[in-house]
Parts: sequence; C-alpha cells; structure tokens
Amino acid sequence: MLKYVCIALAVLVGEAMAKAAFPMPRLAQSCTKIVVRKDITTLGIDEQQRFFRAVREMHRRGWMDGFGSMHDHISHQVHGNDQFFAWHRRFLRHFESLLQEIDPDVVLPYWNWGTYWQNPLADPVLTANFFGGNGRPGDNCVVEGVEARWGRNYPTKGCLTRKFRYGTSTGSFWPMRAVRDVMKTTKSHAQFRSRIENGAHGIVHLGLGGDFETMWAPVDVLFFLHHATIDKVWAEWQSRDPQRFQNVDGFDAARQPVTADSLMPFYGEDVGSTLVTNGPGYCYVYDDLPAPPAVPRNKPKVMLSMNTAANLTGPVAPPQPQADEEPADDEQPAAEQEAPADEGDAAAERLFVTGRSPDSADAKIADFAAPRPMDQRWLKQGHYDLDEAARMQRLVDGVVAEINAERRLGINAVAI
Repeated sequence: MLKYVCIALAVLVGEAMAKAAFPMPRLAQSCTKIVVRKDITTLGIDEQQRFFRAVREMHRRGWMDGFGSMHDHISHQVHGNDQFFAWHRRFLRHFESLLQEIDPDVVLPYWNWGTYWQNPLADPVLTANFFGGNGRPGDNCVVEGVEARWGRNYPTKGCLTRKFRYGTSTGSFWPMRAVRDVMKTTKSHAQFRSRIENGAHGIVHLGLGGDFETMWAPVDVLFFLHHATIDKVWAEWQSRDPQRFQNVDGFDAARQPVTADSLMPFYGEDVGSTLVTNGPGYCYVYDDLPAPPAVPRNKPKVMLSMNTAANLTGPVAPPQPQADEEPADDEQPAAEQEAPADEGDAAAERLFVTGRSPDSADAKIADFAAPRPMDQRWLKQGHYDLDEAARMQRLVDGVVAEINAERRLGINAVAI
C-alpha cells in the first residue's frame, strides 16, 4: 500500500512542478490553417533545415530535458492503458507548438520506420544526414547527425545515448503490412491500442536502445518522429470508421473507463479534443491520409496555466556541451485469419535481405527475418502487456512468413 501512496505523491509533485515551470503554449480555439505532416525523407531542403534549426534551438533552451522529464514522471499513467494514443497525440502537439514558437512555419514530420523495416541500418533517417545511428563504442553517445554530441541534464548530466539492441544492429522492425493487418481486424480502440503499443511501437524503442528505450526517451528528437508515425497509424485506423473520430473505449491506469470526456494526465484536457487531427488546437493532417470529417465538439478544456517556462525538476540550464562537442475486442489477430484486400494498400516499400533460409526453394532468395521477441524485463519496466506482446510476436512472425513464401513463389510481396 505504501508503495502506491509514494508513487501517487511523486506523480502529484512532478505534475505540480511541471505546471509551474514547463513551457506550455495554449491550444488554439480554432484553426487558421491546416498544416501537413510529412515523411521526413520527403521534406525539401529548406523544410528540412528549418526543422533541424528549430530542434537545435529547443535543445539549447533545455526544452528536450523538460519533455523527457515530463514523460518519465507520468509514464505509468499513459502507457499500458487506453490513454496512450490520445495523450501522446497531445504530447506531440505540445512539442510541435514549441517548435512553432521558434519558427512558425515548421511542422513536425514523421519517421516511417516501416520503409526499411527489414534493414533499419539502410534507413537514411539513421545516418549522419538526419539523426545519426548507434552511439559510439564505450559511452554510447550519439556523435553524428543533427543531435551529434548533444548533452542532456535529465535524468542525470551526460550525453544523448543510443545503444542498438544487438550491438551494431537494431534488429528488424514491423513491416507496415503487419500493422495494416492489425488495422483491418481490430474494431475497438482499446484492442487496437494494446496491439500497436505492445507490437510495432515497442520494437522501435527497444531496437534503438540507450535513452530511446527508457521513459525519458523524449530527450531524443527521434522519439517525436517515431510517435508521429504511431499517431499516423491511429489516424489511419480511425479513418476506416467515422465513429472512431467521436468515441474511444477502454480503461486508464486506475482502471476507470476511458471515454471522450475523460481528462488526460498532466494536460487536464478531454480525450475527445484529440480525436480529430484537423480539429481545434491540433490543425494538421498527414500527407497520404484523407482529412478527417468535421466532427462538432466542445472547445478544448484548458485546466492549467500555460504561460511558463523551464523543467519539471526545477530550473533547467542549457545542456552543457560534452568535451568534444562542437558549437552549434475478441477478434483473432490478423495473422490468424484472412485479411481482406484493401484498395488503399498499394504502394510498395523497400525490402532488405539479412539472412538466407535453408528451406528456400530458390537458393538465390534469402528470407527476411521477423523482429525477435521483446525482452520481458524491459516490457515489465515499461508497463507493457506480456501476453499481448506474445500475441503480436506471433502475428508479425506470421506476416513475415507470408512475405517470404510469396517471394519464393516469385510474387512481388508488398510489405505494407
């Protein structure tokens, strides 16, 4: 009992400090324009450089530490339960709002890790031209890309780290074909949340490792691009049934029902305010999804004072450079039943080979490897559902096996 009292007190203290200190622009009561979130690899040079300049400035101001601290303090309230999608949509919008305080024309892009799911090391996003890849040997500090040699002050003073799951490799991620199989066969918000959170979402955090596999992962800008893809996945699932833009279901961390009127931890705004991406306060769409329908809702409820600045744990000094830093429902999962064809699922992704199967009919065809099961200790620490993670492992194993079988037969297996 004392354990849970202490946790509750820590959360209350953390939230109180955040509300008194962290910068929180007010949500707009209407949209003066609708912006488009794009795949970061498709941004024009000017768009890309403006985004990079804005995130560097956010880091200089210490705001990345603030996001990491906020997420860490209330992690159990927004993971492993059905606040997950709505709360993270609001969290992304918070981040994007601060970007736009620095440069009003910057829009948060997303990282489509499904494009290079089989060989993430070939993904340009994990190169020096974008966000860099693995941390360097010894201290795991990120030393290339836009976040090269970034310091951080949360949870302790040090450098931004990544430590790939298999030393020099992240392992495979989920193919979007598996994600869309989940979309096609899942009707309830609660079940869809559970399947995505415990599958496609978690494997990316675990694969990149270092700070990225912790609850302070938002100290890394790439967290927001990863979660923008998760948000896009939710938006696509919503687009398949108009009712999903109005209603949610499930339970929160206290096992209270989650409805459109439920309030989100920290923000104190109703879940319903997040359900339409082009609604008041959000005002965005994704580049390859239809715009959500107009759904009348009350204006966002603002329960906090939002005109303050600094970190959850007190004043934040700008991160100090490292020594070598340079300035600057009950349905069966999709793999267990036939998924209907979907006219919208037509664009192929690049697929990469990492190993050869001795069972391949054609010795020249090497099988793709499915992502390996997530570590149970890590799952427990992150408030994940071990049983759901196991079900999702069976699902993705089945989808990758289908892709491999199609390739052996000479079929152009599309992994979306």
